[in-house]
Amino acid sequence: MKTLLTGGTVVSMDPAVGDLSPGDVLIEDGVIVEVAALQDSPGRSVFCLGAGWGTSDPVDSAVRRVRDALPGDGPVTMALGLRGPEATGMDTVARELKLADGLGLRTSLHVDLTAGAVAGLRAHGLLRDTTTFVHGNGLGDEELRMLADAGSSLSISPDVELKMGFGQPMTGRALAAGLRPTLSVDDVPSAAGDLFSTMRTAFAVQRGLDGGLCSRHLLSFVTVDAAASCGLAARAGSITPGKDADLVLLRADDLTVFPVTDPVASVVSAGHPGLVDTVLVAGRVVKRDGALVGVDLPALRARLLASRDRIAAAAGVPLDGTWRPEVLRAQ
Repeated sequence: MKTLLTGGTVVSMDPAVGDLSPGDVLIEDGVIVEVAALQDSPGRSVFCLGAGWGTSDPVDSAVRRVRDALPGDGPVTMALGLRGPEATGMDTVARELKLADGLGLRTSLHVDLTAGAVAGLRAHGLLRDTTTFVHGNGLGDEELRMLADAGSSLSISPDVELKMGFGQPMTGRALAAGLRPTLSVDDVPSAAGDLFSTMRTAFAVQRGLDGGLCSRHLLSFVTVDAAASCGLAARAGSITPGKDADLVLLRADDLTVFPVTDPVASVVSAGHPGLVDTVLVAGRVVKRDGALVGVDLPALRARLLASRDRIAAAAGVPLDGTWRPEVLRAQ
């Protein structure tokens, strides 16, 4: 989250999706590790738990345990990552949605290249206005309209979708279907962890496809539309009386954007993390004069290096730039 704040991202959805056993969450010394890490950062986060991945076993105990740790509407809230009908079947999706409804949780579901998933959910009465679908590259126009009719949201990760071969990002088609898409990074090792570059990729791809979109579309996708998809529309996403003061101040005198004539166009087409001068979260200054406030950067860098080295050693990955995934080495 500190990295995101550096780049001007105030709110993030953090998907904790993996092969956790159904009754398990990552706990050390009585603390849920990932939740504690988010709470240690001054930004706003939605911890999206996806326990029991790869199984259809009940995950109630893990979900309730995390919900007990995140009961309210503080800076870190909770959502439930659905395992999806392809992986587990409609009965499991229905059970998880019932659990989420009972706990007042929003949900998220990845749908990549599979057509028919949304139609199946609709046929079973399982589409919700509290569910964010991620990617959706395999969805047809009719299924996109189903999402719009249900009030669901769609999060597009243009860089990762293109790099991983999912297909063209769905930005323009989603808009045409009546959706207000949002943008996401998804996989930080594969894409920059800032929304400036994400906006630029989505913008360039759609302009190349059909000349569609304008800068204001893109800015809305990562502000007001993003807040709505996280259930935070009443608190964040726009500068509106009564909302929390989540503000990002960018330098307009930097030579990479100077002179700024159209601020929105400049942000979308030429913005970058180096422009982020000041960040406020709920009125609290967390970055000032280009530097995070109250963060020991040398200590943080040391921890990140130690974590990288430990993971690379365990995976047998050299750190000299020679490693390639198996699929690339086979080509």
